[in-house]
Amino acid sequence: MSKKIILALDTSNLEEAIKITKKIKDKIFTVKLGLEFFNANGKQGVKKFNEIGITNLMLDLKLKDIGQTVYKAIKALDDISFGFLTIHGQGGKKMIDEAKKAADEIKCKPKIMMVTILTSLNDEDLKDMGNKNSIIDQVENLAKVAKEKNVGVVCSGQEAKSVRKILGPNLPIFTPGVRMETDDKNDQKRTVTPLESIKSGADKVIMGRGLIKGNIEENLIKVSNSIKI
Repeated sequence: MSKKIILALDTSNLEEAIKITKKIKDKIFTVKLGLEFFNANGKQGVKKFNEIGITNLMLDLKLKDIGQTVYKAIKALDDISFGFLTIHGQGGKKMIDEAKKAADEIKCKPKIMMVTILTSLNDEDLKDMGNKNSIIDQVENLAKVAKEKNVGVVCSGQEAKSVRKILGPNLPIFTPGVRMETDDKNDQKRTVTPLESIKSGADKVIMGRGLIKGNIEENLIKVSNSIKI
């Protein structure tokens, strides 16, 4: 089907998450497990995905703390298998270094993916937090750090083209906040379609509600067909 799609499982229900995944696991790139899932099910929940053959999953914990804390947090994940781990780019270069060091020292050696600006935010939100930069300026600044530190980037498809120019062809870009034109935006403010993301330079698109709502297998076919270039 499409190895460009990451299924976001934004749920605390382990049984339901496994059931959904089994339906399409051979037709997607991998799944994304976030804070809601991890706080409810912990490492044992991740191991259940490992048991059904999902070892390259995206563990979306968006770590942001002092360098040593992030280092130790990642080291504590040594007994599970996952392919990608998210950290916040705004944690600083030292934190990124510590995250990379820890990732290299655990068994599964996940790729660090640096989150830029959440897709639920816009320029007005940044101003409310005292940030004078626009979204695109902030994302581009963080992309330069990602390039320097040789880590992947998580950003909106709206910024993917600019980020790809900065990163070059080899570092991965994953785009959340992806919706088909007929989908509700929900809490997302910077959305794009799957095709727009891929054309802009994204390697993978992250989709949850747009796939899960209704018939997931039919929805997956629609999304997969939409990104055939």
